[in-house]
Amino acid sequence: MINTNFKNNPVNFTAKLDISEMRNNKKLWTEVVDIFENKTKKTPYDFIVTNSDNRLDIYATTELSADDYSEHCCTLTKKATKTLLSLDADSIAQKFVKLLNIFKHQDKTKVDTLAFLAKLEKADKYHTLNTPRYENDDSIYDRIFYPIFDKMKDDRIVAVEDDFILKDADFID
Repeated sequence: MINTNFKNNPVNFTAKLDISEMRNNKKLWTEVVDIFENKTKKTPYDFIVTNSDNRLDIYATTELSADDYSEHCCTLTKKATKTLLSLDADSIAQKFVKLLNIFKHQDKTKVDTLAFLAKLEKADKYHTLNTPRYENDDSIYDRIFYPIFDKMKDDRIVAVEDDFILKDADFID
């Protein structure tokens, strides 16, 4: 399960990788943590890696603003998990860095969209932005905001389509 207690922690300026639930290859995982955290300075995400039924689950969380946070989950296939675990520590860490960059891009897309919509709301003199306008009671706001999740998913699909480990992973946003 995703640990959402990160909101109570002081601001973290390095991505953290929690491997406390990993039981095998402790030396390798310790190296992965060191490499990952060195490569992700000034990127405040918390990653948790667990292994269940020979499949790695990778959880990522970050605070987007004082009242909004983001969480992502990626589950590798058994084959991808086996392949990942056959790599050296630097290559494994690089996969986590790639995931972090994908999640960071998705989160930036969401934050930018919300900032744009907030700007529109502020200038909405005639209060038409949030007024139900379409057959299904969608507003203009809805028609801008919700398709952004489709864009975020499509961006992620394109980002992993050629990656031999991440291409078949299950993602939950």
